[in-house]
Amino acid sequence: MSVPTTARGRAAGAAGGVAAGGANRLPGLDGLRGVAALVVLVHHSLLLTPALMAVHDDPAAPRSALVQAVSATPLHLLWEGEVAVQVFFVLSGFVLTVAATRPGHRWGPYYPQRLVRLYLPVWAAVALALALRFAVPVGDTAGLSPWLTFHGDVGRAGVLGDLLLLVGPAGSTMTALWSLRWEVLFSLLLPLFVLAATRLRHWAPLVVGALAAVAWVGAATGPVDQPYALGALYQLPLFALGCVLAAGRDRVAAVTARWGRGAWAGVLVGAVLLTTSYWLLDLGGARDDVPHGVVALTRVLQAAGAGLLVVAALGPLARPLSRPAVRWLGTRSFSLYLVHEPVVVAVGYLTGWTSPAVLLLTVPVSLLLAEGFFRVVERPSHRLARAVGGRLTRRPAPVP
Repeated sequence: MSVPTTARGRAAGAAGGVAAGGANRLPGLDGLRGVAALVVLVHHSLLLTPALMAVHDDPAAPRSALVQAVSATPLHLLWEGEVAVQVFFVLSGFVLTVAATRPGHRWGPYYPQRLVRLYLPVWAAVALALALRFAVPVGDTAGLSPWLTFHGDVGRAGVLGDLLLLVGPAGSTMTALWSLRWEVLFSLLLPLFVLAATRLRHWAPLVVGALAAVAWVGAATGPVDQPYALGALYQLPLFALGCVLAAGRDRVAAVTARWGRGAWAGVLVGAVLLTTSYWLLDLGGARDDVPHGVVALTRVLQAAGAGLLVVAALGPLARPLSRPAVRWLGTRSFSLYLVHEPVVVAVGYLTGWTSPAVLLLTVPVSLLLAEGFFRVVERPSHRLARAVGGRLTRRPAPVP
């Protein structure tokens, strides 16, 4: 069936907006990134509640009806940070591939620019986490969540691993840094991903199927109860999925233009897929009775849900995700991701609160600190990265 003229026009406009980047970047993607960062903040804040931490750590743990409702249903999506990170990974693959396929893109300046933009904020965030760790007394930890008490001691090896990301353990000062290790690795391998995605763009369905198979193997051979501990065979296909979507963004735009009234059904399907392992496997703590391969399949379905939400951000979700407040959240998402955990830990030790009411403190304080961090650290790092790229792309004057 041919695409109607109006749909073709919307598709072309959306594809052009993605390709142009810069001032013409699609704000829906920024908004989705901001919402994902907020979900991670809520996730870590609620882990201060022992009952929610117990269910997150052990699906067979006893739970009240309320805890059951927010942990074993699609409502889990509102506070499941590990699933939000999957969305981050697909977004990174999409956005970096779009940038890499623009006319005039050069790989020489890309590496120093990308590493400056990643590492400088990470180093500043590690320094902030250590400063708050030493400034806030730990005190009596009786009755506190194990997630909070985990942050009580950090060794030199852990700090070094967080600073280097690719060497040594990552996540000692901030557990959120586990994802930055994969971001850096993918950034280094980006040329290979872009080459494969563009060369195979006409075979996208087969490529997506192959990625699903590789991700299943990665999940089936790893600790499926701990997505953050899964290896490259699971994590890198998430980035690759974003690359495939970006390489076929004209086709993606045409699909979203045809969604029409069924658009929100697609969004709902994506949300359900993202929480598959919770509402399907955690009901009654049944995960221990489910074959390992089936649990791994739910991780693959989560990855599919992440990809579907990214596509939805180019279509039906574009307008709500483009509202000023959401766009602001998107532009500060990296800063929020880096600074929120030290805030949550500090609030947890200072107040000793173990109820969801802690969100009344952790959310506004984290948002305020993210704004300051963005202005003082992240935005200057962007300027420095552009300056480095400009110096590398500046051609020498011809010899007279």
